[in-house]
Amino acid sequence: MLNLAITCVLVLIIVLVAVLLKESRPAPLQALPVAMAQVPMGQARSETSRAPLPEFKIFPKSRLIESRANEADTLRIKVSDTEDEHIFVLYFVDAPDISLTHPQRVQEQARYFGVSSQHVIEEGQRAAQYVAQLLKQQPFTVMTRWEEVPGLSRYYALILVEISPGKQVYLADLLVQQGYARVAGVTSSLPADSRSINDYALELQELKRRAQQNKAGIWAASKL
Repeated sequence: MLNLAITCVLVLIIVLVAVLLKESRPAPLQALPVAMAQVPMGQARSETSRAPLPEFKIFPKSRLIESRANEADTLRIKVSDTEDEHIFVLYFVDAPDISLTHPQRVQEQARYFGVSSQHVIEEGQRAAQYVAQLLKQQPFTVMTRWEEVPGLSRYYALILVEISPGKQVYLADLLVQQGYARVAGVTSSLPADSRSINDYALELQELKRRAQQNKAGIWAASKL
């Protein structure tokens, strides 16, 4: 009888321990939602949209088309006689907006640069004028894989500007250097360029640091 009683007590203890362990076990972690680039709800993908190409198409005789919607990093361009006009958005950089069409984005830009929303608009307009004058005076090349900006009839691109005979510079470099853009947005490999995406992004960050230090462009009014 004594052995049976001891056995019953041991079984009871084991059951109680198992119950306590189960209750103290932490709940499994919930997977965090991941934002994916996609066409916004309610908007259909354009019938004329293209699938991104594996390699860049190079358009060395591109021409800027005047448009009130042009910004420093968003430009209407005719890349060749056989292509329609297209709106291209620069890889790697984000320039200040030229209007309050997207107030939340303007506020976010204002926080980043340490200026008022009104100053963002003013510098955005100056940046757009700088690019318009530059691309009217200097030859430039558009390089694109026809990667579409989600939900918009626009395509990402790299733009090389011939600033002097035989010397070309990415427009993104010039914008960051002049204090007319921040390093942000979608990145890409660089065609016919030995630099990696990470190396180029670091170079842009160094240009941004110098522009901020020299109070260039929008940084002149920054409170940071």
